[in-house]
Amino acid sequence: MMTDKLLFRKQALKMRSELFPSAEEKKAADLKIFENLKASGLIGKAELVLTYVSYRDETDTLKLIEYLLGEGKTVAVPRCRKQGQMDFFTIKDLSDLKPSSMGIPEPEYDERYLVRDFTGALCIVPGTAFDLKGNRTGYGGGYYDRFLSREKDVTPAGICYSPLIFDTVPSEPHDISVDYIITEKGIINING
Repeated sequence: MMTDKLLFRKQALKMRSELFPSAEEKKAADLKIFENLKASGLIGKAELVLTYVSYRDETDTLKLIEYLLGEGKTVAVPRCRKQGQMDFFTIKDLSDLKPSSMGIPEPEYDERYLVRDFTGALCIVPGTAFDLKGNRTGYGGGYYDRFLSREKDVTPAGICYSPLIFDTVPSEPHDISVDYIITEKGIINING
């Protein structure tokens, strides 16, 4: 299973990197995903929104973060640490983010902004590809699986380009699925 998962991840990453012939087409798809997420009602219900900070050819979240902050929502983004663990810290502005050793924008460690209560939070989960059961393929670090298995009161929602939605992606018992997938074509409610 692990070999299948690694191969699938590699193919999905390649597929995503070749998806858009131009930056304008990617930007248009990102905007549609953002608009569909706003229209989904998920943001309106959440007091706290957890979101990754997009990097390279990932589905853009910077516009989402700016929108959420403008709407007065509490926004928290992850900071990764060893053993595949991550913490979420609230931010007030995109300038609160600095490149990590991997080049990924993240908040600095500051206990004052560490989120400890995730009750009712919406979590925007990154994924290279998703399937119709909510399973996902990420980068293989397991950070979100560990976090979501620990924080049961969080609503996980993936954002992804529609060509990267498959009938099935390789998954293992410890993988945590999302409840919703938002693409540029619409919203997939996994549970109904």
